[in-house]
Amino acid sequence: MKKTLYFLLIVVAFVSCSKANISVSPQPFPSTSLINHYEYFEKGNKFNELGTAFLLSYKNDTFAITAKHILAVLKPDSLKNLTLDNFIKGWTMSPLNKENERVVVGKLLNEDKNESLKSKTLLTKDWLVFSIKENTSKVVPLEFREKPLPKGEKLYAIGWTRHMKDGDQRVYEFEYYKTRGTHHLMKKRMIPEKMGGLSGAPVVDKDGKLVGIVSNSKFSVLAMQEMFAPVGTADLKAFLDNYLSE
Repeated sequence: MKKTLYFLLIVVAFVSCSKANISVSPQPFPSTSLINHYEYFEKGNKFNELGTAFLLSYKNDTFAITAKHILAVLKPDSLKNLTLDNFIKGWTMSPLNKENERVVVGKLLNEDKNESLKSKTLLTKDWLVFSIKENTSKVVPLEFREKPLPKGEKLYAIGWTRHMKDGDQRVYEFEYYKTRGTHHLMKKRMIPEKMGGLSGAPVVDKDGKLVGIVSNSKFSVLAMQEMFAPVGTADLKAFLDNYLSE
């Protein structure tokens, strides 16, 4: 019985994985994504860039967005709270290998010194929102999608993985399955060989409207496969509504 179950799990895993092609999608989008760059107060930190970002236009203002869990990776255990104080001296974003086209971020708007980056709910609202000091980039700010997602709609993640050293942004293709909690579950269709580095990248529909932010993966028992699981935009939009009303 155990051998039969093990065999079935192998077959299911193979079938699930075989549906995803390791490739890029031909769907065209304007220049959208950015790479995060960090300047530290103390030298010697092993990271100088990590994760993807983008700009968001909302109610006559523009914000810089990336994933919150990136900060949890960057910060040492002794500083695991949601603030840049005494850690990050400067944060810029630019397209890969185009650091002259840069976005200089300002204040971390969702800073919360009481929020632990070790919390189990870290990924629930997996986004950082920055004001912008300077923008000499040519990327196009995104806008929220307003209408709901139907099952089976094609969606796209735009950015680079950490293994890519040059070239224009890549586009990867997924299929919307369902929403679980604050995350969208999406079947993988055209993906990179390794996902690392895409965290914080925008997830958009065919019209380039923002539906999510690359966050993590989740296993769906009903679909019997590992799903791409970007965090949705509802909480981000609510945060910005509150911020802009103050």
